Amino acid sequence: MTRQFPYCGTPILETGLFPKTDPSGGALALFAERRATFTFNARVAIRRACDLLKLVPGDEVLAPGYNCGSELDPLRHAGLAIRLYPVNLTTQIDPEAVESRIGPRTRAIYVTHYFGFLQPQLAALRALCDRHGLYLIEDCALSLLSGSQPADGRTGDVAVFCFYKFFPVIGGGALVVNRDLPGDPAPLRPAPAKQIGSRLLTQGVKSLLGTNVLDTTRALRSRLLGRSKASAYGWSATKRSDHPDIPKSYYFDTDLRDRRMSALTRRALDGQDISGAIRQRRENYVMLQGLLEGMTGVTLLQIDLPADACPLNMPILVPQRDTVVRRLVSDGIAANPWWSGYNRHLIWDDTGDAKYLKDNLLTLPIYQMFGVEHLRHMTSRLAVAVRDVG
Repeated sequence: MTRQFPYCGTPILETGLFPKTDPSGGALALFAERRATFTFNARVAIRRACDLLKLVPGDEVLAPGYNCGSELDPLRHAGLAIRLYPVNLTTQIDPEAVESRIGPRTRAIYVTHYFGFLQPQLAALRALCDRHGLYLIEDCALSLLSGSQPADGRTGDVAVFCFYKFFPVIGGGALVVNRDLPGDPAPLRPAPAKQIGSRLLTQGVKSLLGTNVLDTTRALRSRLLGRSKASAYGWSATKRSDHPDIPKSYYFDTDLRDRRMSALTRRALDGQDISGAIRQRRENYVMLQGLLEGMTGVTLLQIDLPADACPLNMPILVPQRDTVVRRLVSDGIAANPWWSGYNRHLIWDDTGDAKYLKDNLLTLPIYQMFGVEHLRHMTSRLAVAVRDVG
């Protein structure tokens, strides 16, 4: 049956499993001649970084208040104390605010590049760490393809990357070491066969039934069960409160510690067209930005697209975000209530605008597989959803 509208959900895994060969060497070639370790996912890379930096239980890490919660849980697993610092409405960090939180137990500062936009104060944060004798952990999970050259992450003592946010692959993370470090982490263990098999089975069903059929079934099932959030795109159902928890799967899985990237993911990444992905994502971002500008009830989080940025997605602020996302997901659009949950182990006071962003921001996809017809369809459905909840 021919679809009336273009499919705007998450690309199915087969798109990444059998990519066209990229003569430049694919995603892993971005790390050639760098001290990189390829892990099962980014959280495994973060946990491994703790061992490399010889951070021990009781040491403190300063981390941004605007966070998913999943990326900080490996630090908690290592026994570290996490103190959050404020992030403003444009997701930028004030080095002075960070410096004011440095205490006698502080050993590292964790900095995140949001949505593919590099932190403008990164050099100042590096200088701050150097003055106080602290490590800088650079989270490039959302900025894999950004920088003066892709996979930048050269400012931190270590940098972590995520492949599955940009490409339809099974997991895949990287830990890059930019300095001589004291730690000697354990050897990598094989990738977890059970998780890989489960993901392949799910994607096989999705491919067999068709993406629209499966996603619509999930959305309807969510409604019938009375859940407050649709789960078609990994948005878990949580009871609404001031601080709804993150999904259980977001907490660090001890069994994944020191697990390596799967051979299947390596093969898929070797064939990805990096320059094409960067070009298409930038084009989609600019096109979508133009379609959204002036739309009633929609506020763009980022205005300009820097020359060194490859966006992960389009962040926007809308009223009644959760209701709008539910509407878009039911329309087969991979909208996401970005980082809506709160890691229950963290203290969320005095984090600037972080909680406002967690409660009001959604993202729209700009996958490199999308064309203008996908972007026009998404904006037309968004306009209807925002109008109806207004």
